[in-house]
Amino acid sequence: MEYRQISNYGTSNPIVARLSLQTQELLKFYHLTERQKQDVFGLMFSDIQPKLLTCFGIADKIAKQVAEEQQKIREGKVEVQGSAYRIPNIFNLRSDVETFLYQAKSVLRDLTRLFLILFSKDFGNQAHFDSVLAWSKEKFSEEHPLTAMLKTDQAWIKKIIRMRNAVEHPGGKSGTLNVLNFTSSKQANRIMVTEPLWGLNNDPPLSIATEMPVIIDNLLTFCEQVLILCLEEFKKDFPIVLVEVPESKGDPKCPIRYKLTVDTSKVQFPPRSPTDSSNQPNSFRKSPMVATGLRCIAGLNLASVAGQPVPASMV
Repeated sequence: MEYRQISNYGTSNPIVARLSLQTQELLKFYHLTERQKQDVFGLMFSDIQPKLLTCFGIADKIAKQVAEEQQKIREGKVEVQGSAYRIPNIFNLRSDVETFLYQAKSVLRDLTRLFLILFSKDFGNQAHFDSVLAWSKEKFSEEHPLTAMLKTDQAWIKKIIRMRNAVEHPGGKSGTLNVLNFTSSKQANRIMVTEPLWGLNNDPPLSIATEMPVIIDNLLTFCEQVLILCLEEFKKDFPIVLVEVPESKGDPKCPIRYKLTVDTSKVQFPPRSPTDSSNQPNSFRKSPMVATGLRCIAGLNLASVAGQPVPASMV
């Protein structure tokens, strides 16, 4: 018998918890065919999750390297030889950035297959969410939650796609992606070191170590919310409602964000029988002994109840 490790990350990683376990639990309660459930889970677990984890690994590595170099500078551990000084450098930064953007765009491209699985709408495996927005308006409505979310999220989605396209086609329609490693400049008698930055064309460059986690969080949230809003178009098997788990109350070993719980507003209990419960052998009506016992515990020392001796344990 043989087995192999397929990931360096477990359920304590939000990407794994929310795309695997959370998806698996949500799918149980919606009226989908077994094939649809398998395909949706496969999309989230086998296609989207590995790509997003690749992004996470790159972002985590760069953030740690930047933090380490910043700490060395704060501690004055800078190599100086005469008038020359050494500034930090992250090896393969450009390559890591390009891989990150490729995987990020691939997540968006893969997600469009969800509409093919659930609604038979094929977007040609292209990350054209402006087309998805137009379809959502026609399929549902202008006010539908999915339409509203797609409209709100267009800006950052297009930015990821433009950045990746600038890598694939430098100087083309999307322009040029500028990637700067650590840089230095003199200000009076001080040497100022700037962390790695990126930016499109003449846009002000931004911190790579800060931007990458934001992109990952946006993609993860977008994937799970698109899935949920699509699933809500299918009838659920039980009177349940979707709730968000507050981060402060989440399980750090499996930090899911959404769960389904019973919708108590839609649960009705049958009326109680009008029969006097005092005549029922299994009635919850208190017997004299139970009532006396409660009073004894409260400090009323009764010698007897209904002419019967009180057990010593009750006095």
